[in-house]
Amino acid sequence: MKNVFIIPGFGHKSSGKAYKNIAGILKEEGYSPIPVSISWRKNTIRQSAEYFLKKYKLFLTKKSKRQKNYILGFSYGAIIAFIAATKIQVDGLILCSLSPFFKEDLPKKISKKRLKEFFLETNCYDLISQIKTKQVHMLYGINEAKPLIKRVNETFNHIQSPRKYLTAISKTEHNIGDKRYLYQIYKTAQILR
Repeated sequence: MKNVFIIPGFGHKSSGKAYKNIAGILKEEGYSPIPVSISWRKNTIRQSAEYFLKKYKLFLTKKSKRQKNYILGFSYGAIIAFIAATKIQVDGLILCSLSPFFKEDLPKKISKKRLKEFFLETNCYDLISQIKTKQVHMLYGINEAKPLIKRVNETFNHIQSPRKYLTAISKTEHNIGDKRYLYQIYKTAQILR
């Protein structure tokens, strides 16, 4: 059995249409999709990552550890997946539109409250060296914000895994429900090992 944990973007629900479509695509490709509900209210990215890790470990205690496990995250959910992969061994990561909210992405003028809510106090490159996964797939839309595209490409370039893949999706904005985005997730599901 191959499990894919699906972490939605900020403010999104795992029961939303886009995530149901993703679950359907994964199921058709022989995966067991596991939607993860994240409580976005008053939680930092780190707190959300810790919440996910608890759910993941609980799942493993109930299931065979010999199963393959993957994490798919979109935007903030991709950051949560990224952080989780530094703490647990997974067979693969699918990072969709990784958000630029790491320490080095921090704008010069920002309030401390906003820093705690949205930005990590950790450098992305420090986390990259701690990733515990066999393969990384990174996807993003060509029409997304420039800081996001820069974060995705810089992160991809620093990942040391020989099994890393970068997909730029044409004519696509920051919308995981876009049919072009869903098609690339389908193509990615076909090559996961």
